[in-house]
Amino acid sequence: MSRRSRRRSLLPGAAALLALALAATRAPGPAAAAPTVWSRALDPAADERAALISQADGLLVRYERLRRTPLLERVEEIGPLWLREARTLYERAGAATSREPSVRLRYADILESLGDVQGAAASLEGLLRLHPPPPSRADAWHALAVCYARLGRYTDEIKAYDEALALEPHAASRALLLANQAEAYMALGDITAAVEGYRSALATLGSLDMFRYGVTTLWGLAVALDRSGDPEGAFAHIQLARTYDRNDQQITGEGWFYVPAHDDAWYAALGYWAAARSAELGAARAEAYLQAVAAWESYIARAPANDHWLPLARARRAQCERERDQTLKRLRKAAPSAPQRR
Repeated sequence: MSRRSRRRSLLPGAAALLALALAATRAPGPAAAAPTVWSRALDPAADERAALISQADGLLVRYERLRRTPLLERVEEIGPLWLREARTLYERAGAATSREPSVRLRYADILESLGDVQGAAASLEGLLRLHPPPPSRADAWHALAVCYARLGRYTDEIKAYDEALALEPHAASRALLLANQAEAYMALGDITAAVEGYRSALATLGSLDMFRYGVTTLWGLAVALDRSGDPEGAFAHIQLARTYDRNDQQITGEGWFYVPAHDDAWYAALGYWAAARSAELGAARAEAYLQAVAAWESYIARAPANDHWLPLARARRAQCERERDQTLKRLRKAAPSAPQRR
């Protein structure tokens, strides 16, 4: 039941939001699409809504900048305040029922970032009922799939990715969708479909895209291979992933989550185990084996009794312990004996 999901971003990109904020403060030129007398007569509240959205987007720009600082405690303390204020402004501007796709998508992102995943899903479903243009539909289906993942609605998630894939023309974006869908298949226990999905995603990527999307896909494939009975294939793919991301930052960075939450221990266990096998120093190898066993124990302790992979986790722990003991025994035999005093 593993699932680890990549998001597009928690909110619109900082550059896009900054452009919105700058546009809101720029004096309108002759070519600007300023409301006319007639449009104001048809919709007197349009100016007020635009002002509220502009004010909210300014808060989102500040939030995006804050997220990129090393002061994590400030993000956790101040960030939610700005997000809640932005949510209030969006709702005052009628975002919940807006027919503007970008507004509706941004509003759903805010809701999900604040933990209201059900509300975000409902907003996205409402947007899709309006049948927006294809690019917006692709974004909406992608965002909705992530919401379904968080809600444990894996079958709906897979269908949402199918809808997004039918609309997405860009290879890198398609690879991301395919990899996420593979993770959903793994959540349902369909390892064959998961492995095929990961391989399809990797086949779609160019060499430069491997740095952005390939690392996490390789990790997902590694876990799927391990769960399909091919741990050696899993270690090989982890080694390949680490040629692009030596310190495993992409699978521990923001925008990632694990469903179920205890699944992070499986990734950690395989990662430490792979590190133990490749370590050159005996002390480093011994420490990595200890961490791998501890991660397996964490998975076993946290997994519910009906977890698909619990029996295999127990078997992997025992296998890792045996390998650790055999390795330490060899290291002790190979260690030079201390010189005797005379």
